[in-house]
Amino acid sequence: MGQVQKMYDEIGTHFSRTRQKTYGSSSSNWPVTDSYLQKLSSGQSVLDIGCGNGKLVSGLPEGVKYTGTDFSKTLLTEANSLYPGHEFIYGNVAEPAHWEELGKYDAIFCVAVLHHIPEHGQQVYILKEAKKHLKKNGFLYLTVWNLWQEKYLQNHLDSTELKKHDEKWVEIPYNKDWKRFCVAYDMQTLTDLMTEAGLDVKEMFYADREGNKSDLMHGQNLVAVAR
Repeated sequence: MGQVQKMYDEIGTHFSRTRQKTYGSSSSNWPVTDSYLQKLSSGQSVLDIGCGNGKLVSGLPEGVKYTGTDFSKTLLTEANSLYPGHEFIYGNVAEPAHWEELGKYDAIFCVAVLHHIPEHGQQVYILKEAKKHLKKNGFLYLTVWNLWQEKYLQNHLDSTELKKHDEKWVEIPYNKDWKRFCVAYDMQTLTDLMTEAGLDVKEMFYADREGNKSDLMHGQNLVAVAR
């Protein structure tokens, strides 16, 4: 995770600018994410794991209490600038001390984060902690990039050294200077991981950019909802 943290600290300002575009509304979130945010109502609370520049706030229903957490100080600086008045906490969700700072929430959102976590044990740990920090009847909304879609197949071919360790590992370029470490999940591997962590998976599907359900070769994200 150290390489990923270093990368986002260095590219964070530029990365944040690329994530401020909107998708047909005032929100910077993908429509599928906003559709689950809308399930929350005033007085409820949400924890945003790996919040980045805080863009989840752009689709937050009025009156929902928000807490965002990230391990990039650069991105948290962006978040505080873009969304003043909301709570942003610096910390690494792979470390127990960080979870001790956090309470329980009606929903936990983990958007485009888990695929950056290399170790299986850390993946399971983060999901277990998310479950522990959900209130009764709360839900976890999780997305990972669908790295098996057609446009990423060349990246798999270019990641032969990584795949000697794990066939799911792949590097995805950011501009020309960085390669982002990622885990390429499919529905079965993500279901198995979440089940191992004790989560009850309620929904899982591939989603396109407009939020419509899609398939392995064309979906932009793999979306899971669990309790």
